[in-house]
Amino acid sequence: MKSSTYIVLLLAAVWAAPSGLQAHISYSGRNFGALVVGSPAAGNLTQTVSSSFGWADATDDDWGDSHRGRFFRFTLETSAAVMITVERNANGTGVAGTFLPAFSLFAGLAQGSPEALAHDSAALSVASRPAGTEGSFRALTDWSIGNDPTYVTAGDPTSGILFEARLAPFTYLGHAADGTSANFGLVPGINGDGHADGFVTATFHGLAPGHYSLFLGGANYGAQATETGPTYPTYGVNVTVQAVPEPSTWAMLLAGGALAGAALRRKARR
Repeated sequence: MKSSTYIVLLLAAVWAAPSGLQAHISYSGRNFGALVVGSPAAGNLTQTVSSSFGWADATDDDWGDSHRGRFFRFTLETSAAVMITVERNANGTGVAGTFLPAFSLFAGLAQGSPEALAHDSAALSVASRPAGTEGSFRALTDWSIGNDPTYVTAGDPTSGILFEARLAPFTYLGHAADGTSANFGLVPGINGDGHADGFVTATFHGLAPGHYSLFLGGANYGAQATETGPTYPTYGVNVTVQAVPEPSTWAMLLAGGALAGAALRRKARR
């Protein structure tokens, strides 16, 4: 009886949650697959981001809504450096030419099929963060998010649980933000590129084999005062990721090329 009551109360809490917290984390259409050093950059030019403040808002003490941005993913089968570049485009419903992108890179993935997808208002999500926070997402440190139980029959709690709810952890690796503290705020430690021009890029070195999540959102902290929802403007972005050689590897390749050139020159003189 207690279990049935708990399920009813849980579902009621989810249905009563603000509309922005009902969405679920997905990588649909945003999976770059396995990145290989030496291969061309993988690009995604079709996505839009919800709100112009989602990343910046998750740098403060009350955390952020994980759905005010977009999640992308990629996999490394060998250690590599990865270069990530984001540039705004004219897509979306927001004012063109105003979006300032920022992103954070994490080791780990959110729950995926056949499990229920993660969301900020899941009971485990709420229980795992301080009271009064806006959501589970944190842009500058580790964080985690929960999902709901996966039922034997979708949507039917009485059919039994196929997979228990669980927290998915994300390990923070670094970030990059377009502009300066004038747009992304005064939280210490934010790496701004100094140019609020709609373009930002960063290279993350020494990444181990594994699965990675990239959260992309807006770097305009003050915009949350005017973009209040429940319908948020959207902004188009071009996203590219590429596995690149580490600097030491480049040095060896250049040195090898120089030695090969010298050998050819010596051979030509004979």
